[in-house]
Amino acid sequence: MEIVKTIDAPREFIFEKIIDSCLYDIEKNTKQRPKIRNLTGFKYTKTFGKNQTGQIKFDEVSAPTVYAFTTATNRNTYKTRWELHKIDDRSTDVIITESKTAKGFFQHFNDMIVSIFFGRFKKRRMIGILDAIQKAYVGK
Repeated sequence: MEIVKTIDAPREFIFEKIIDSCLYDIEKNTKQRPKIRNLTGFKYTKTFGKNQTGQIKFDEVSAPTVYAFTTATNRNTYKTRWELHKIDDRSTDVIITESKTAKGFFQHFNDMIVSIFFGRFKKRRMIGILDAIQKAYVGK
């Protein structure tokens, strides 16, 4: 999946909103709050619902341009990367890429079927997050 969208907000503002959410999630799951400069390579375990957990590892966090992480569960591994490209002082191109690798043939087949039906909703949810960030900036 790839999303490319231009946001009417500076990349520093967008990056700050992404990192705030990230740090909140880390603190909620670990009771720790690492410094942004220490996020690359940082790992923690997150609970998704009742019976699913995953390991989150930050692959690259470079303020204010890149936020990349890997989520590994017992079924899949997801690689997510946000790139923020400055257009001017008020506009930013945001590129979000996500890839998924299934663990096992049947999981891969199941993921293909599910993505046909629900892939559009995930993309829509990500665009909604970007729209909310833009609204937060414009509302300032």
